[in-house]
Amino acid sequence: MLDILALLQVSAAFIGIGPFVFHWMRMKKYSNQSIKIPSEPSSWASLTIVLPVWNEEMVIKNKLEDLVKQDYPKDKMEILVIDSDSSDSTMEIFHKWKSESSHDVKVKSIQMPSRLGKSAAINRILVEPLNTDAIVITDADALLADGALRRIGRWLSDPNIGAVCGSQQILGNSEINHIIDEKTYRSFYHDLRIGESAVFSSPIFEGSLAAYRNSLVLGHQIDATYNADDSQLAVLVNRLGSRSIMDSELCFFEYLPTTKEAASIRRLRRANGLVHLFSRNKPSSFSSINRNFSRIMRMESWIHLIMPLLVLISLISMFFHIIFSTFSVIRDVPLQVNHTILLIIDSLILISLLFGNKLRIGQILRSFFISQWALILANFGMFRGVDYRYWEQDIESRKSLIER
Repeated sequence: MLDILALLQVSAAFIGIGPFVFHWMRMKKYSNQSIKIPSEPSSWASLTIVLPVWNEEMVIKNKLEDLVKQDYPKDKMEILVIDSDSSDSTMEIFHKWKSESSHDVKVKSIQMPSRLGKSAAINRILVEPLNTDAIVITDADALLADGALRRIGRWLSDPNIGAVCGSQQILGNSEINHIIDEKTYRSFYHDLRIGESAVFSSPIFEGSLAAYRNSLVLGHQIDATYNADDSQLAVLVNRLGSRSIMDSELCFFEYLPTTKEAASIRRLRRANGLVHLFSRNKPSSFSSINRNFSRIMRMESWIHLIMPLLVLISLISMFFHIIFSTFSVIRDVPLQVNHTILLIIDSLILISLLFGNKLRIGQILRSFFISQWALILANFGMFRGVDYRYWEQDIESRKSLIER
């Protein structure tokens, strides 16, 4: 029995995690060779800044003020608020701000007939006759760094770049466990996104700040039955032969959910969107477009669809291997050397997890296993048809944003 458990644990872990580690090491190397941003153009791209909202009365005014303060030619900007049938005073605050605020930015709005999710709202934007060069989609609870729009304008001056997204900077108390986990997760996977961008493109985008070239996306539609609208558009851009990249210096600032439960829901929604994305876009379909991107899609599909299940098998095997090995030791039954070594390794993993806040390796392991659990739930949720398109805002994080 111990031999079977050991074989299952080691082989599932090696087969599951091995390709991920190899991909991360390769992308880590490329992340140090990230592409150079173009210099400032003589003529800036015109931008439609899309602000999808639903019950954002607490932050919408601050968000609008944050946008109009951006150092970008005002005649090249317009703000388009699309409201998913808010039941609070979001739109009343918007219309009041629009009539009273003094700025030179064109501002307009679209009213959705009901709450259908963010992807449906983005589809509504994609059929609008926009007379601009790009759309910039940004969330109501995200603040842009100074010069963010100018960096987007510089990237869009390169005709090979079809989409660019920003890099999240987390605000707030960094001593809370779920915030430590999120920061660890972000720092680890950030290298993947930057490395993939250097190789060719990243299929995974940050929806809180992402820009897309209108000539590529307008007139198309994304799948509104699940979220991940940001990454869906990034994949669409690649289907059309262009590049989608993450810029590590294009920053936006967010507060994370204040409770562990709210953070778990957010993580599960994100995982569910990506599981749907990679299950519905076959890597082989990109082979004729760009081989590098096809390889990246293949690795990301493995990471999101296959690796979590193999990690689960390995963890279950590890759990039973520890139990049976411990009973053998208690009963004075000698363990073979290989089982003794594996038991020591398993014990060190458990100790690292218990002291995750004190040890960097513990933080990495805990963050990794939490993300794998979210992906496992998302995979099962996808097969069960669970709908994660709708969410409730975290009020405390929005209060923190206002206070800031």
